[in-house]
Amino acid sequence: MKPTYLLITLVLLSSNADAASLTGLNAWVESQLASNQASASAYLFLLIGGFLASLLPCVYPLYPITASIIARRSQGDAPRALHPAVYYIGLASIYFLFGLIAAATGGAFNEVLRLPITNLLLALLFLLLALATAGFLHVSLFSGNGLGDKTPGIAGTFLMGMGAGLLSSSCVGPFVVGILVGIASQTDGLSVFTTLTAALKMFAFGLGLGIPFLLIGLFGVRLPKSGSWMKYVQWALGALILYFAYTYLEKGLSGYGFKPESIQLVFFGALLVLYSLYHFWEGDELHSAKRMEKSLFALFALIGGLSLAHGVLTPAPTAIVTSAAASSAPLTETKGELTWYLNREDAVKAAREQGKPIFVDFFAYWCANCKEFEHLTETDRALIDGLKKVILLKIYDNDPEFKQFQNDKRFPELKVGLPFFVVANADDNLLYKTSDYTCTDEMLLFMGE
Repeated sequence: MKPTYLLITLVLLSSNADAASLTGLNAWVESQLASNQASASAYLFLLIGGFLASLLPCVYPLYPITASIIARRSQGDAPRALHPAVYYIGLASIYFLFGLIAAATGGAFNEVLRLPITNLLLALLFLLLALATAGFLHVSLFSGNGLGDKTPGIAGTFLMGMGAGLLSSSCVGPFVVGILVGIASQTDGLSVFTTLTAALKMFAFGLGLGIPFLLIGLFGVRLPKSGSWMKYVQWALGALILYFAYTYLEKGLSGYGFKPESIQLVFFGALLVLYSLYHFWEGDELHSAKRMEKSLFALFALIGGLSLAHGVLTPAPTAIVTSAAASSAPLTETKGELTWYLNREDAVKAAREQGKPIFVDFFAYWCANCKEFEHLTETDRALIDGLKKVILLKIYDNDPEFKQFQNDKRFPELKVGLPFFVVANADDNLLYKTSDYTCTDEMLLFMGE
């Protein structure tokens, strides 16, 4: 398969994927990256990702050179395994520091991610990173410098390992960026546990990345010669980063009211246009990276032109005169069998009249787990029946009332991220709150009170 067929292959493989399956996959990937999730599968996911990243062509040639340096430093009375092991830990430690930084900035990052334009810019960034990883584009940001070995002793070996980690991060930068953004965007507040968990996840990635270094330095394992097979590793990682681009495009366009099926058409349509433009300049004898640059500029010009035309030609909304009865009707929306109030005052009024508790769902289109819970409200029979017995209120993150709830001292969770759910009585007394969309049994228990 030619490298240029990667884009069209992704389109064909994804053509049968519906919105629900892509959203489900998105939720699973985010759960593996989320800093407050410490499951074995999450660490294994990142360990394997690090190992795959270690097979990139720009990392692979460093192995024999580094192994020879470690061999020289290992000469003496120290155990043979000491320097390779210290080097390995040093390499992984730099990623531990990356994780600390990602966790420390998580809450602020979450606030920024609520803006649709932020998610669109991230989608653009990951598109460029995916193309760079797959070998279609040269990004100078991810070019590195050589390693030195002037510092003697164990400390010098540890610093060399950290240096190799920095150099490798320059090479596998796109993959690292994807993981760090995923961790930062899912951090549930700055605490010792969440910070340490995020750092350990990046440490797991670093351990996976350093496996070939350890095998060569510790056991003298001979790696297979570099060849065309390494290109397939590049394309696989490029496809994974391209998936990140889709998730952020979905979050951004959802914030502007696009439906999931429309977002898929936009994404795959843009890939087809990019693929066609790339081949359009094939006869100009340009380097592949230059052809991709020209193709991207043409694609961005097309998108920019369409956006400009939409902004200029879209008419301003006109005032609609309604009857008094129509204007006083509560604002609601229906999803499946359930009808949700969209105004707090209307929900409280209904709760007092009917003597029922209120269930509040704080919702955002960029929040994958919010959409997973919405899917449960349309498929989980027990949850549907329970929600029918209470007053339902949905507060969108772009609703002015969302800020009012954020400023309520009872709900500090809303300053960190979503999803978030509340059960209260008609007198606004808090009965229950959670950020875990899977705790449906607990929700139903408190709604029954």
